[in-house]
Amino acid sequence: MAALGQYALALALIAAVYMALGGWRANRKHSPRFHESVRGAAIAVALAMTTAVFVLEYLLLTGDYQIQAVYNHSDRALPLMYKMGALWGGDSGSVLFWGWILALYAAFVAWRGWPREGRMTPMVVPLLGAVLVFFSGMSNVVVNPFRIVSGHPANGAGLDPLLQNVVMTIHPPAMYTGLIGMVVPAAYIVAAVWTRVPWREWVPIVRRWMLFSWMLLGVALILGGMWAYMELGWGGYWEWDPVENAALLPWLTATAFLHALQLEEKRGLYRWWTASLGTGTFLLTLIGTYITRSGVLKNSVHSFTGTGVGPYFVALFWVSAVFIAGVFWLRRDMLVDRMALAGTFSKESIYLLLNVSLSTLAAIVLIGTFYPVISKAFWGQTIVLNESFFNATAAPLFLLLAGLMGLAPVVGWRQPRYGAVLRKLRVPLLLAVSASAFAVWRGYRAFWPTLGVGIAAFAASSMLQEYYRAARVQRMAHGTGWGSALIRVLATNRRRYGGYLAHLAFVTVMFGVIGSHTNAVSLTETLAPGQSVAVRGYHVTYEGLRNHVHTGYVTTAAKLLESRGPQRWTAEPGLSFFPGSAQPVADVSIRAGWLQDLYVVLEGSPGQGRALLEIMVNPLVSWIWLGMIVLAAGTVLAMSAPHGRDAAPGWPSEFDAEPGRLWRDVGAVVEGRDPI
Repeated sequence: MAALGQYALALALIAAVYMALGGWRANRKHSPRFHESVRGAAIAVALAMTTAVFVLEYLLLTGDYQIQAVYNHSDRALPLMYKMGALWGGDSGSVLFWGWILALYAAFVAWRGWPREGRMTPMVVPLLGAVLVFFSGMSNVVVNPFRIVSGHPANGAGLDPLLQNVVMTIHPPAMYTGLIGMVVPAAYIVAAVWTRVPWREWVPIVRRWMLFSWMLLGVALILGGMWAYMELGWGGYWEWDPVENAALLPWLTATAFLHALQLEEKRGLYRWWTASLGTGTFLLTLIGTYITRSGVLKNSVHSFTGTGVGPYFVALFWVSAVFIAGVFWLRRDMLVDRMALAGTFSKESIYLLLNVSLSTLAAIVLIGTFYPVISKAFWGQTIVLNESFFNATAAPLFLLLAGLMGLAPVVGWRQPRYGAVLRKLRVPLLLAVSASAFAVWRGYRAFWPTLGVGIAAFAASSMLQEYYRAARVQRMAHGTGWGSALIRVLATNRRRYGGYLAHLAFVTVMFGVIGSHTNAVSLTETLAPGQSVAVRGYHVTYEGLRNHVHTGYVTTAAKLLESRGPQRWTAEPGLSFFPGSAQPVADVSIRAGWLQDLYVVLEGSPGQGRALLEIMVNPLVSWIWLGMIVLAAGTVLAMSAPHGRDAAPGWPSEFDAEPGRLWRDVGAVVEGRDPI
């Protein structure tokens, strides 16, 4: 079976080379038969990579420990679910997984996109083929997952105990699928600029690809926080770890790009900036991979340090950056704005400020993450910027973003009527003040959290007000109930109200972050059997230690009786000891609730049956996980809009006229959809 996987990888590399070189040649010759053969090569790469992935999964499940990837990340005691997830447990499997997902994307583009997007796809496919050459080449030569281990091992080294968590079977594939998905919109942008395809033709296509990847990456970021909250036993979910930042960077620029497309659709503004954001997001995924895989940053708790693939991703980054810059320079006439920004207070200026804020935030995260390397190069000492730096610099920008989200729905394009804007802002502003006052009443004393609650309430009420106004119109027009009216609103303008839903997800996460960082309580107690401790309405009674023997590891657990008011339940936080692992893994007890979580960690036992317990009450953490669900729902709703609805209504034919020519009739552009 390993030989079959190796042959499949070799075939994938050959077909990918043909995709890249043959596709470029086919574009020069304009040969339909040549183009069809390139489409076939894209399908062949996908089939070959699928075969390789399935072979590796088979070897993992059957326990063929002569194979390097199986030996390094699996063993006999590993449960079936984690054996399947061991595919992306190391470099060889994850690089193969990346290449496989990209091959599926390329095959879909070649199969479905070619007939509909014939002007761009013949160039998009060879561009994707060039990236596939990199990934399939890496799997064949650098990190071959089918490499044979010397000797005949009867068992493997096993999977990292921290990765043996159900969330970690979902988080990495969602992360990888979102990150590698950023290649596709970048390829479309480069192809469209090079072939001079009018912007109105490629913007809807690129938006959908970027939305899909952006959604997966956003969900993966929150899932990563959920894993840290459940598995690491420190009561938090985000600490600005370099690996976390590596995934956050492209998500921030992708968010800016999706909003920059609005300025392009409505006004033809900032085309250089928009195209650079779209392609720069792909380049940031390569920087993030370098951060994760090179070991250049030692201050990460979960990076693949010293694996040797980092320099290859650096090479891909520079080749891609030079190629993209060359295309943009040679086709710079395609990136000329069609008109200037009109007015200082309008939806255009709000979107511009939003883009600047997101880009500034990305720059801060990038510089802060690489600061240990920068400080070492310039001053000879390694300086690591901790969580307080990122919180102090990022918090005001996130608050500004939330405020802009609340302001954008009520402000019109070009020259809004100030009286109408003020009338629409009355309720959101009133609720913002009320929410801040409520936060102070609940014990908030610091300035930024109190202000953050008010701004989040302002943004949420502004968007909910839009739902209410639209539903009221539908209710009056059709005489239906509120539920039916709201469904009709969502069905008739999915893109607009799906975008509002995604923005509400951001605000929901914001409430969760502010609440959990501001009003949390933590205490550490050593309890003897029968002793109790009370914290914020919860009572925790310790009843003794017990050992649980599992296949492959042993857990020492503290039996607890917990209660809050009339509710009572039992819990068993513990420490799991794995063979070959120096540190035990915490089994955290979490009693989740919509308003607060009871979070208990067994830190150890000082002897005589006593237990050292850390007990925390974390408010509103569940709102962060709820925000993930709302984010996915809103994005899916926005993507489900009919393809024809993606074009901006009333888009003038002069929009893509020769460079320097302004629209003849700006008034022809009608009021359109706002977010995303």
